[in-house]
Amino acid sequence: MANIKAKIRQNPNKIVAQTLKIGNVRLTDLSDVNASAASDGGVLLYNGTTNQFDVTNTVGNTNTNITGGTY
Repeated sequence: MANIKAKIRQNPNKIVAQTLKIGNVRLTDLSDVNASAASDGGVLLYNGTTNQFDVTNTVGNTNTNITGGTY
């Protein structure tokens, strides 16, 4: 996991944005991504029950609509 370092300046009422170099970060490093079933051709689908994104090769949810493109 990446190390993130920050400095707090003397004025706590002033927020200063800075660019942080955190190295290589993978999608699977995110706490709301379940990539345990990742395989070639997989896509991310949001799971409202678990409040996370799951990798799947099958889109079988009746709430999913795909519009456009050639399949």
